[in-house]
Amino acid sequence: MPPRILTFAITIAVLFAGGLVAVREGWLNGWKMRLIELTGQAGATYSDARFKVDLVDQINYARGAARLPVLQVDPELEGWLAANYERLDTADLNKVTMQVQDGMPRYFRVSICSASSPSLRELLQRFHEFTHRAQPEMTHLAVALRPRAAGLMHEALLVMGERLQDFSPEALTQSKDNTPFFSMCVHCKQPHFMNLSRQQRSMALECPKCRKKYAVIAADAKGKFRYVNEFLTGYSPPAVFPKDESRVQQLFTIWSAVHSNCRYANDPGASPTSPYARNDQLDSWQFADETQRLQRGDCEDSSIFLADWLASRGFTVRVALGRYGDLGGHAWCVVKIDDKEYLIESTESRPDPNDPPLASRIGSRYVPEILFDRFAIYVPSAPNRAWKGDYWSPKAWTRIEPRLEQAVDPLLAHGGGKERATALHLLQSSAASDASRVARATISSTAAPTMLNLGDIRLGGLEWTISRLPKRE
Repeated sequence: MPPRILTFAITIAVLFAGGLVAVREGWLNGWKMRLIELTGQAGATYSDARFKVDLVDQINYARGAARLPVLQVDPELEGWLAANYERLDTADLNKVTMQVQDGMPRYFRVSICSASSPSLRELLQRFHEFTHRAQPEMTHLAVALRPRAAGLMHEALLVMGERLQDFSPEALTQSKDNTPFFSMCVHCKQPHFMNLSRQQRSMALECPKCRKKYAVIAADAKGKFRYVNEFLTGYSPPAVFPKDESRVQQLFTIWSAVHSNCRYANDPGASPTSPYARNDQLDSWQFADETQRLQRGDCEDSSIFLADWLASRGFTVRVALGRYGDLGGHAWCVVKIDDKEYLIESTESRPDPNDPPLASRIGSRYVPEILFDRFAIYVPSAPNRAWKGDYWSPKAWTRIEPRLEQAVDPLLAHGGGKERATALHLLQSSAASDASRVARATISSTAAPTMLNLGDIRLGGLEWTISRLPKRE
């Protein structure tokens, strides 16, 4: 066969094969639109930027018609896609889903769609079916474009996701019950998400990876959550002390005043006028001035009152949350004067200046799990460590300033299954974050008999469901 005829036959075969592909993939209309764009007819110019704007509008018009909140364009996600799109293999959207959640760990749930076309206008039409599917939990989106086939084709990647709000006590206060939040362990930097119930009035947050606690929060009488160290506000009742009174004598004077003017009472729960009040709420923390005004409170209330007053007088003091013998959850104060540590019980027998409560002598039954002062909380440096009686050792306790440690970035994870949609050449994938990334919230109520005792929870457990604990009798 002459070379010219052979070349002609090959060309015809290639064109025929290309035509079959175009018909199968629905590209005939796309090529028609592309020819119009290439010939430069009036109104034919259609830019990448215009495509992105129109796609976002198309999605949000559909959501508006379905009475769903509009999606916000996430510049952070858009920037990540722009930097990484070239290395993403859209033939495997399961893998792409994993890569997106690895790179953007704040996304609790992700839905991805990819499509190709010779024309940007026709490419927009290909997303029509996907954009009209109700996904009410999604909050943000981003779009990326890249050329294919030496610039003859356009490929678009649409990512919609549920972007989690960073955890903070204020966010928890304002949220609906069991709203997921994003957080990051201050010890091992593991990013994870958490589901917290506002019915639990106090709790410690524990990393699912290293099993260390990294935050302790509690609700006040108005139902507002705070880091526990923020209950120490610098309150000091007006009082005059003799000039010649020693520091130990002054300690006993303040201790005796708190003990005499604070009647022990179990927590009544949140104020009935609070919008966050519930009938089953057992624990509500008080500020020092509230405890003084009410002249009643439970062990953490009187301990906060005592610690705040002592700190205002220049004492080195910490509030301890932990266990006392077989009685379960409890709170007390520890004070350091010179080289001696005093264990101060704000709820027990009347202080006796002739029998100073040295921690080394009476503290064996007191096992702290959390310490805090005005500026920081202190958590055990090693989980399940044996208690050796040192309240100030930097080897035993890790200092955390919660407001300075709020979420940063690295890895979360996981992908989902790929499916081919009914629309031609439209690929989708969606996934929610792996349950192994759920932080465990341990009850931190001093009225609870097993205050932060996680010994019975197997380390391999993915999630611990919080259960209501009874009041301490």
